[in-house]
Amino acid sequence: MARNIFSRLHLCGALVTQSPLHVGGHGEDVDTDLPLARDGAGQLYVPGTSLAGALRELAERLFGESVIDELWGYQRDDRGHASFVVVDDAVIEDSDTVVVEVRDHVGIDREYGSAAEHIKYDRAILPRGTKLKLHITVEIAQQEMRHQALAMLDALKLALEAGEVRLGAAKTRGLGHVRLIDAMLTEQIFGTRQGILATLRQANGAVVSQADIDAARQAYLVQKRPRLTITIQWKPVGPLMVKAGFDGIAADTMPLVSGCDGQVSLVLPGSSIKGAFRSQAERIVRTVRGETGPKWLGGLGRQKFLDAVGVELVNDLFGQRGERVAADDKRSWLPGLGALGVIDCFGQHRLTVMQWQAIQAASDDGQLRQALSAAGLQPWSQAYHVAIDRWLGSAAESMLYSVLEPHRTEWEPLTLEVNLQRLPENLRLPAIALLLLVIRDLANGRLPLGFATHRGMGTVQVTSLEVQGHDLDEALAGLCDIRLQDGRLTDLPSNLNSAWQQWVTQNQEVPA
Repeated sequence: MARNIFSRLHLCGALVTQSPLHVGGHGEDVDTDLPLARDGAGQLYVPGTSLAGALRELAERLFGESVIDELWGYQRDDRGHASFVVVDDAVIEDSDTVVVEVRDHVGIDREYGSAAEHIKYDRAILPRGTKLKLHITVEIAQQEMRHQALAMLDALKLALEAGEVRLGAAKTRGLGHVRLIDAMLTEQIFGTRQGILATLRQANGAVVSQADIDAARQAYLVQKRPRLTITIQWKPVGPLMVKAGFDGIAADTMPLVSGCDGQVSLVLPGSSIKGAFRSQAERIVRTVRGETGPKWLGGLGRQKFLDAVGVELVNDLFGQRGERVAADDKRSWLPGLGALGVIDCFGQHRLTVMQWQAIQAASDDGQLRQALSAAGLQPWSQAYHVAIDRWLGSAAESMLYSVLEPHRTEWEPLTLEVNLQRLPENLRLPAIALLLLVIRDLANGRLPLGFATHRGMGTVQVTSLEVQGHDLDEALAGLCDIRLQDGRLTDLPSNLNSAWQQWVTQNQEVPA
């Protein structure tokens, strides 16, 4: 049965990926473990269900569940109604020209420091700079709903323009950061003769006036969303890279690059940064608790890895695998998705696709040097490595290989985002203290990043730190004053240290 519609509100624009994006699709792909979603014609797209899920979750945080249920629909027992919000599938602009990348992922064994067994996979991603068409429609059944719907769409528009929304998979590990551009909020009115005539003249209706938007903002106040953004300015001391998932010709080991606004650039994936941060956080927590190492619960392979990374407080900050709990389980909080998100970090030097292809295709040292010079990468060098035969003391047979090492590269700042709503209130200050301890270790050269960190690569120098707070209460406001000076964090709020000490005292390991 059709329902009466007084008007329709439309939010249209383009979502531009600020980091690579993965929205998974169904079916097998011989090229990757986790393929991208494709429509019936085989074209890349982002399903409206993926967009709607992310947008509804944000809307609930902005306005509360009761207000959002009225617009987005709900079903409880025999009560409920369909959604008034329609989110179209997001078509990818110039889909035929988008170069899909395949990125490798691996877990690190906490005992040996090598790749963990059965934790190796790859996923297909859309590169940074990909554009998606966004179209959201809200049907207004009664004129009284108009302010409510207008306030929600305006708040979503502002959040999308500020880059607060993450889409798809691995959104706390570098992927899914999008930003809305060219946004327009329009309305079609069907309840009046003038409105119908205006709709016939303009397909999506007239632009909503600023006066109407201001009135809606006053009627429905947006709830606070406490969060932190930590920006770390840094530079590598020596060569720093993440290993690509393929071998080169002139150089065996190649650095990982990724698409960036139509060009390519070195990239330090958010998953690599977050993995290094998490490992250091686990060491810190185990040290202060008096543990001698990871606790093995008898599992093997994949389960052994999952057991080792299950550390209190670290799970709340960095996340953990989802758990199924019984109906009578009294726990009110399961970490699931972590509070900490890390964005992919790109090198500032951009190369054309043809320049990078020439570097990959170089067949000898001379051609490689010419290709590097043509791309403006003269400081890069090809380093040769060989293993030593333990019996003869000479070069081991078939153990000679080369690495294309990026030297004197400049990088974008590291950007960390902490969604404080995902942390229980009693763990917010201890979790932030733990993260700051990890950042302190990074600034003191104890936490290398990337590939071959035990063989001279990956050392970084932190030059400055900035903490920005959003909607913080009085207990957290002092975090914005934290600064980094000579490798030390200064101007720390007094309640931060006391909260950390209290957590450590309450969670000391009890001797057997």
